[in-house]
Amino acid sequence: MGYTSSLSHFSYNDWGGLSLSAKDALPPGSEDFFPPASPDGTVGNLRKSKISALGIAFMLFCLVSAGAFGIEEIIPSAGPGLTLIILIVLPFVWARPISRLVAEANAILPREGGIYAWAKETFGEFWGFQAGWWTSMDTYISSGAYIAMVGGYTSQLLSLDDAGTFGVKLLVVASFTVINLVGLVEVERISSFFSVLIILVFGMAVVFGLVNWQTNPFDPILANPEAPMSCLVDSLSIGIWMYCGYECIAAMSGEYEDSSRNVAKGFRIALPLIALSYVLPTLACLAAYPAGSWTQWGIDGGFSSDVLGYGTIFSTVLGHSGVVLFLVIAIMSQCTIYNTYLASGSRSFWVLSEDNLFPRFIRKVDRAGRSPYIGVLTIAVSSLIFSQFDFTTIIEMNIIFILARYMFLGFIVLKLRKMYPVQDRPADMFVIGGGKVGVRLYSALAFGIATFTLCLNPVANFFATVAFLVSGVVAYVIFKKVYGGLTMENPSAHPIDPKTGLAVGDTRRIGLFALIITGFVGMLFGMGFGSTVLYSGIGLVVFMLLTAYDTQKLQQMYSYYSADAEMAEKASIYGALTLYLDFINIFLYVVRLMGNNRRRS
Repeated sequence: MGYTSSLSHFSYNDWGGLSLSAKDALPPGSEDFFPPASPDGTVGNLRKSKISALGIAFMLFCLVSAGAFGIEEIIPSAGPGLTLIILIVLPFVWARPISRLVAEANAILPREGGIYAWAKETFGEFWGFQAGWWTSMDTYISSGAYIAMVGGYTSQLLSLDDAGTFGVKLLVVASFTVINLVGLVEVERISSFFSVLIILVFGMAVVFGLVNWQTNPFDPILANPEAPMSCLVDSLSIGIWMYCGYECIAAMSGEYEDSSRNVAKGFRIALPLIALSYVLPTLACLAAYPAGSWTQWGIDGGFSSDVLGYGTIFSTVLGHSGVVLFLVIAIMSQCTIYNTYLASGSRSFWVLSEDNLFPRFIRKVDRAGRSPYIGVLTIAVSSLIFSQFDFTTIIEMNIIFILARYMFLGFIVLKLRKMYPVQDRPADMFVIGGGKVGVRLYSALAFGIATFTLCLNPVANFFATVAFLVSGVVAYVIFKKVYGGLTMENPSAHPIDPKTGLAVGDTRRIGLFALIITGFVGMLFGMGFGSTVLYSGIGLVVFMLLTAYDTQKLQQMYSYYSADAEMAEKASIYGALTLYLDFINIFLYVVRLMGNNRRRS
């Protein structure tokens, strides 16, 4: 792995591998924080674009919200009061921590790929690939959800059959594919234009609702007071999903001019805008309808006479023309979300391909450097395929990839804090307030809420979740062996294990990943005696093998530094610490085995 002349340069990589920290590669306070662009202003083969903080805020608004659509499903199952409480609280305990973590990571490393680049920098190639895979699969699957919604709304507006609905889907996909092929500036302009229209229309809903106020929007708090936990479970997952997507804006960071500052400013604008776009229309419309009518809310509100929603207030005030207006806005909302997801998602596999961790054809860029056109086209095809599923199924398939990123995000920022101390950064660089306590609190909230939400999924969805997570490991093994990964560009910094064909230390990382997944399953659903013994046995074998591996590595390090007494001493300390951790894990698994045997007897 490349060793330097000082122990301070050693860093844990991939939770166990030794590598150089980022500070070794570049002097502190310079290119570390603002990687230089090429002379022609490009990143990779993509050119830089002038995207303002306001433009980023509008794109973020489209990625996360683009209107209050989807909240209608929460109200009958949770209750109007609990729905409003969730919408008000989540920005502070969920959206704000996520946005702040993303903003600080992006300020330090404003690079194309976003969370993939940050994970690769902090925890190495394997974990970077997992983050990139989760992001890529999220965008490829979820893009179909918005095309499905466009088809549904358009069929209501024009009374289309299945063939006509598919034709509309095809037209929308083709139109926004062309926009994305033209370039990121055009994506931002379309997002800004549609965002303004959506905000104006929902602003009208707020005004209409407040003028016709007739009941307490918080009454009742719970849909079923006898089962409060059931109400929370039924609503929280959708609420969490409504405030997801903040990290996707960073996937294009390498293309923004002054990205490290503009993204942070964009978050400050977008976060309150998104929260208000959810809370105010919901509050106003609940207040405008008769007491007890909250049970009638649904996504067809305003489009069906027996269903209430945001569109109902337009039909009440403006008649049929109001329904048409709201349907048009609903279609525009889903189109603009799709537009920004197409831009973000097309960069996700592109960065993996640039690092030789994905087929090389995906890295192709048009001659002007405006877009990775193969990535755009593949998402377009994928969105048409997944749009054949219903919206709920797509979200259930996709939610794991979203939550997995958030569970990982806090660890990334904590590691970046160690690699790039705050005192060494430029004075005007965005930093999470509250020092170490602040970043740890936000990290804990992101991890805790994401984990809790994941646990709320049905058992069938959970095991599908496990399969999706495992797919990232399988994909990494295949692509690493076929394309070489980071080793192709820098074999000395990323050596290959000749026995496995993977990066040095990958076997232990995969083993750790398997143990985490197995332990998580056991924690949620309980393990029988046989399962527990099997899990403990696997863990014991894994860490015994790691002990043998670390012993050999320690010998090699000591031999390498035999001529340098100081470095040999420091390397020995590092090796002793690694062996100590291995022994602790062996001891824990032995105790677990003995404890289970005793309970069995």
